[in-house]
Amino acid sequence: MKEEVRTSRAASRKRKRLLRTLMALVLMASLVGVIALAALMDSKDTKTALPETDEIATEMVGSDSEEEPLVEEAKDVVYIGAPYTKVYADDRVTVVYEADLGDRYERLETVSGFVKLQLNERLTGWVTEERVTTETSAATDEEITSAWQSVMPAASASTLELLGKDRESVRAELGAPKAVQRDQVNEYHFYDGFFLMMRDGKVKAIDWDKQPVASPELKASSDQASGSWYEGETMQLKLFPYSGIMRVRVEQK
Repeated sequence: MKEEVRTSRAASRKRKRLLRTLMALVLMASLVGVIALAALMDSKDTKTALPETDEIATEMVGSDSEEEPLVEEAKDVVYIGAPYTKVYADDRVTVVYEADLGDRYERLETVSGFVKLQLNERLTGWVTEERVTTETSAATDEEITSAWQSVMPAASASTLELLGKDRESVRAELGAPKAVQRDQVNEYHFYDGFFLMMRDGKVKAIDWDKQPVASPELKASSDQASGSWYEGETMQLKLFPYSGIMRVRVEQK
């Protein structure tokens, strides 16, 4: 009898242990299921919020990025340092042009004592190296205008507004010129009291010829017997005396 009771108690304890083990397994399985479900939901949310491929992400970054601005390379500029400077063709013998004091050109190269210049959009030429300079004394454009008015008191300041205008705009404002002359580099359009020097289709300079000789109270970049040149920020004043009179030029740089 006692043996049967012990056997029954042992069986009861075994069933209880089995039940506890089973409940623990069920609890663990439930916990794993909850974690898996949460991970699945999080994965779905992530796919909805983010691009599905690296290619799309790269494209979006590229579309928002700004291109770096192009930096224009500074030109090597020189000035003609003497009046009536001869400009030669590539053979460095044939004269194609005669440059004025203070004329400003881009230097392309220097070879064997000659400097190659860009004269206009189409033409290049050579001058001897000693005829060019890079040294100037800079005044303000207001000082250049005042200096011009001091030697041309009767001229209208509005005439300077023609600088930089194209041929069509000038003719619409002034009408057809009385005469037109051309050389290898420029065109010269003659009007009453002045003429326009046009280069590459735009007004590069304005000249008043046969003016009384006068000198402004402004330091010249170069002052020679045959001419003086005053350098401003965007414009130049040039005076060329001859036979007791002079030619006055205001030029756009």
